[in-house]
Amino acid sequence: MLTTGALITAYFAPIAGLLFACFTCTIVDLIYGLKVAKRAGKKLTSSKSWKGTLSKIRDEFTIIMLAHLVEHVIAGAGGITLLSGGATVLICLTEIWSVLENLNTLDPNGPWRVLGNYLRKKGGDYAGVNITVTKDGKLDVKTTVTNDDEVVEA
Repeated sequence: MLTTGALITAYFAPIAGLLFACFTCTIVDLIYGLKVAKRAGKKLTSSKSWKGTLSKIRDEFTIIMLAHLVEHVIAGAGGITLLSGGATVLICLTEIWSVLENLNTLDPNGPWRVLGNYLRKKGGDYAGVNITVTKDGKLDVKTTVTNDDEVVEA
């Protein structure tokens, strides 16, 4: 029994901080999502909110743990967290983006608008995606495919 506990601890110890960061970002997104829903006059149910959030956290933790498993199998117990760290960064950036959208909904003239515009531009440049906001506030996403001779928007 002691050996099993030690193995579980050895597996989770390197990614505990990653899991905590993911958990924190998801809970902050939940809080601001509830504020937006309340302002919009939507009926809020505690069980539905928590069920969806716990499901999201479970899925995010699963991705991070699977990435760590691949690292563990390939690199051994060397402490390399490139895949699990990368997965956590993507998950947390997605949650932060959602928080920024919620903040923008709560106060469209807040300072996060500049940050959202910057992230949209830089993210689009790096990912080859053109993200614009339409007049009704929706995101319009176009993928840019670069061939050797031309640039084509899909």
